[in-house]
Amino acid sequence: VLFAVATYFLEVYTICRIVNQTKSSLKPTLNIPYRLPIAVVHPQTTADLAENPTVQAIELGCTVFLVDEDALPYFLDHYISIHDETLFRRPEKYVLVPVQSTGETQTSLMKTVQNHPSLEEIANLLLVVPNGTKFELITHRYVGNAPESLDWIHLDSYDPETESFTAGADLFPDKMRDLMGKTLKVATFYLLPWSMMRQTDEGIVRYLNQQYTIDGLDGYILIQFCLWYNCTWELYCDQANQYGQVFPNRTGNGMIGALVERKVDFAIGAVGGWYQLFQYFSFSNPVQWIGITCLTPRPGLIEYWRIVFMMFAGSVWGILILTFILVSLLQYLLPPPDLPEEHTQRSFSWIVINLLCAFLLLPSELRRNRLSDVIISTTLSIFTITLAYVYIGKIHSILAFPVYEPPIDTILDLAVSGITWNAPHEAWMYALVGTENPNVQKVLTTFRVPPIEDIPAIADHGEEAIIMALLNYGHSMVGTWFDKKNIENFRLMTELLYFEYDTGYATKTWPLLDRFDWLAMWIRDACLFQYVELVDVYRYMNYWVQTSIAHSKDRPQNLLRIMNVEEISGGLLLLGIGLTLAIAVFVVEVGVAVFRKTMVYRWICLRWKIMKRNCRNGVNFRRSSSSQ
Repeated sequence: VLFAVATYFLEVYTICRIVNQTKSSLKPTLNIPYRLPIAVVHPQTTADLAENPTVQAIELGCTVFLVDEDALPYFLDHYISIHDETLFRRPEKYVLVPVQSTGETQTSLMKTVQNHPSLEEIANLLLVVPNGTKFELITHRYVGNAPESLDWIHLDSYDPETESFTAGADLFPDKMRDLMGKTLKVATFYLLPWSMMRQTDEGIVRYLNQQYTIDGLDGYILIQFCLWYNCTWELYCDQANQYGQVFPNRTGNGMIGALVERKVDFAIGAVGGWYQLFQYFSFSNPVQWIGITCLTPRPGLIEYWRIVFMMFAGSVWGILILTFILVSLLQYLLPPPDLPEEHTQRSFSWIVINLLCAFLLLPSELRRNRLSDVIISTTLSIFTITLAYVYIGKIHSILAFPVYEPPIDTILDLAVSGITWNAPHEAWMYALVGTENPNVQKVLTTFRVPPIEDIPAIADHGEEAIIMALLNYGHSMVGTWFDKKNIENFRLMTELLYFEYDTGYATKTWPLLDRFDWLAMWIRDACLFQYVELVDVYRYMNYWVQTSIAHSKDRPQNLLRIMNVEEISGGLLLLGIGLTLAIAVFVVEVGVAVFRKTMVYRWICLRWKIMKRNCRNGVNFRRSSSSQ
């Protein structure tokens, strides 16, 4: 044991020695003379697993466990639950067990250890078993499937008298170089273009007792992993729940639910390093970049009647209306010029219409009899001409090109618009939870997860945003609810909602995670994902949808066309409002004229005259009384 510790673990961060405190006096003490970072742990059961000494020792960085014989049952029974509670994780773990018993006790112990389910989670196991004057160094096969994977393998023998090994073998051989067909369990679901299951006669994936292969960006890694390390995947697929959920009692559904319940060893399928799930799983190294954005409703043409009012800002229109009213009142209140007796003071309505003609550059009658009139008329003419030409220039420049509504290009635009953005699963917004950005917080209030069968109808209507992803090499990840017809109703946002990296999830005790990381990095560095993305996108996804998304921000050609009714809709609207108002006023005037010919009107007028006469007589009487 001392030789193994000194030879293989001089560079480890911490070594955990698991000692049963209640029985420590019944066996010789194992002294380690080397100055190594060793944490001595006494197994004990605590109400809160986080306060367990073994958990606390692992949090210090323990990856090597030196377990005494009498503490071994406790260690194996709690190996999984203890590691599930820790935040520190490393897939490469070593377990050394110095066996001190002999005879039947030793045989019973070896059989108990061999049949323990935790042994499937421990690849590097070394038992030092006394055999007469020598010590046998034994491990388990691990590779292959049970019961062969549980067979004991004799590594070497150690003679204390000569202080030498018989064969000088590696005490921790690399068992994972060739897994010899070992069955590993993986969870994923059908997701374009990441994992597409396809039945075949020579597949290395088993699902429902049939052979499959998996295409796609993540499927390619899974297939290459088993080709490289000689293993087989047993697939778990919950298509209805997709990513799934994890509940506080460590149960769940979908892909991540199967992993947290340890129905599988590994899960992958376009998942990022989500903080909410970090406490439950070990994350692989980032595999490749993913950008998350939205397809938003394509901006439509602005109605022509609105263009009439878009030339000036609301403040400018307010100033113009106020100016019109003030000038009208000024012209009405100014003393009239010296006119012949047959001319009378102009009415206020005439002044308003005359001033409106001046604003519209129509013939109007200007006051010019006095110097003050000339100044007002000159100033008004300069103002109206300047204003009219500015308006005409603006409206001609705008009508030269089609005028569209402002697009939704950024997170701020999406927040201001207030439109709903849809996703097939709530996992699409996990990366945004907890943000302090007020725009993102507002956007999260409009996030919705409709039933998947309703998303095609939402895409056909084209009135709500739908989430999508940009792949590392320029293609788009969109659902099958888009086709070459309804994709024309959408436009790709310029700004990403967020970006993340495709990551694999594993249980905290899966010993093959570092091998997966190595292979994934090798594939990425060799740029093989670029080829896989190109092939799978064009094999499984709609070419017209991909092309339409890539060109969704292109402006249509501005072709010359004749004027139609829509372009004069603004003028027709104003004319219609004016005619409607004039007819309504005319009806009121006719009603008043008819009313004046009735007996009721005459009776009201007579009563009014009597009241006025009585009031006048009363006033005269009071005046005469006061004078006397």
